[in-house]
Amino acid sequence: MRPLFAYWHEFAARLSTSQTIALFLDFDGTLAPFRARPEQVRLLPGVRRTLAALTRSSRWRLWVISARRRADIRARVGVPAIRYLGLYGWERGFLPSPRGGPVAPVKEILAASLPHHPAIWIEDKQYSLAVHYRGAPDAVRRIAIDRVYRAAERWRGQLRVAPGECIREILPRGLADKGAAVRRELAGLNKPAFAVYIGDGHSDEAAFAALGSRGLGIHVGGPSHTRAQYRVANPEQVHHFLEKLRTELL
Repeated sequence: MRPLFAYWHEFAARLSTSQTIALFLDFDGTLAPFRARPEQVRLLPGVRRTLAALTRSSRWRLWVISARRRADIRARVGVPAIRYLGLYGWERGFLPSPRGGPVAPVKEILAASLPHHPAIWIEDKQYSLAVHYRGAPDAVRRIAIDRVYRAAERWRGQLRVAPGECIREILPRGLADKGAAVRRELAGLNKPAFAVYIGDGHSDEAAFAALGSRGLGIHVGGPSHTRAQYRVANPEQVHHFLEKLRTELL
């Protein structure tokens, strides 16, 4: 995994020969820095303007894929021409309220069993549950993670637990990952496209893997074991990358 800006000419050369470029972006930790609570997260200044400029080019197609609900990321990014995919890419439009299933009883178990600490809380996304523990002491964090797996164990044939940045998310097994979303969106284009995917977390690895020879992955964060070919350090560098696309590759 190479520092992107040190190898910029190599990266740009791959894109310069492509008539259509599909740019997939994660949200939390990629387009916006993490905060203590999800509702506190905001785009960095200037990012919205840069994204809007890219969408006005006929060469570019843009997506934001997030674990958040679709309406949430669409409101936070606020660029109409971007295609927004919530719940790891599974939510593309209106979804009916879920009926039955194990998510509700798992939430009840977690509410009764998670440690009582202000940094431990449950986010109910209707189709999934996220247990947050950002800022919790290590001992409390370990207990919370253990309780998540215990709560989901009874329904392990229907549910899976996905790790994230200071969260554990309990998801239906039928809810596909970001890699499946990337493959689906690329297949739906009316012309071949070269794909770029940018993300920071464990859930983005499936998307990096899905690109194959048709694209390049960019990991946001420090050196780590990843399928991405390049890395940038933080959301500020993601914005710098987007600006370079706007000024050099439109």
